[in-house]
Amino acid sequence: MLVDATDEPQVADVMLASDVLVTDYSALMFDYVLLDRPVVVHADDWGAFAASRGAYFDVTADAPGHVSRSYRELAWLFASGTWQDAEAARLRAAFREWYCEFEDGQAAERVVRLLMLGERGGAPLPAARRTPGVRGRSEALVER
Repeated sequence: MLVDATDEPQVADVMLASDVLVTDYSALMFDYVLLDRPVVVHADDWGAFAASRGAYFDVTADAPGHVSRSYRELAWLFASGTWQDAEAARLRAAFREWYCEFEDGQAAERVVRLLMLGERGGAPLPAARRTPGVRGRSEALVER
């Protein structure tokens, strides 16, 4: 089932309820990969986007999942089940390792301790010991 959640005010709730993120070049992908759920990058206008706005990296080369360049290809990714295959998991893990190395659920605490309290914090939790998930408001909703 496909649900358009474009106007949903709480993106964290949508992330928790979803099975996959279909995105263009939104920074939301950096948060979503922490859930360890599939991401599909729909890059039908990547050349024009990169030329007009610029980019820090080529998301089509270092994507957190499969990349579609047309609506036909996007439909095929879902119809074939490819969106959730082993290659999608490998791409997601590589993306998390490269771009989310310090996000272990304690990153904000380490920043506050260093900047506000002058304390040196410990190293981030090793990736192998992390549990995928969104912390914060949504976690509190689940506990109620």
